Amino acid sequence: MADSKLPVGTLRHAAFAAFILVPLGAWAQTPRDALRTTPAAVATSTSDAANFCASIRDPAAEARFAWQSEQLRVLEAKLSDTLKKLDARKAELQALNDRRDADAKQVEARMTDIFSRMRPDAAALQLAAMDPAMAVSVLGKLPARAASAVLNEMEASRAAQLAEAMGGRNPTSRRTQTNGAQSR
Repeated sequence: MADSKLPVGTLRHAAFAAFILVPLGAWAQTPRDALRTTPAAVATSTSDAANFCASIRDPAAEARFAWQSEQLRVLEAKLSDTLKKLDARKAELQALNDRRDADAKQVEARMTDIFSRMRPDAAALQLAAMDPAMAVSVLGKLPARAASAVLNEMEASRAAQLAEAMGGRNPTSRRTQTNGAQSR
């Protein structure tokens, strides 16, 4: 690979530096042996650097491990605080939900009581104008005699829709027969 080769000038400078730095005792060696020997200054600095790196390797690893452990403790504390806040918020929301359900049951009970005391014709007019789900809920809680009297006073199609919904059928899903007449 042409990119990995050093320029010729760099090799010359390195050879010159090795030549200059070689101790005088190395002159007696052959040129091939002289290139293989490392200058003493370079060998000493490499061994000093290697010794330094070896001496700080374990303390550096321990310091990194201690830092990582501390970061984990900090993150665990934050996570614990967040979980506590979420649990508190969950309990608050559950209390609000329970209170809303209790209020809804109380309102339904009150509406049922009101409609049970009304005349059937007046109750029929009110229930016919109401949301079908609410009307079915109120009719379902009325005594059977009062509910039948109210349905009797209602328009036949609306009474049929509410009765079907009370029975658990979807009032809009009526099947048509082949001749076009609707059946329940």
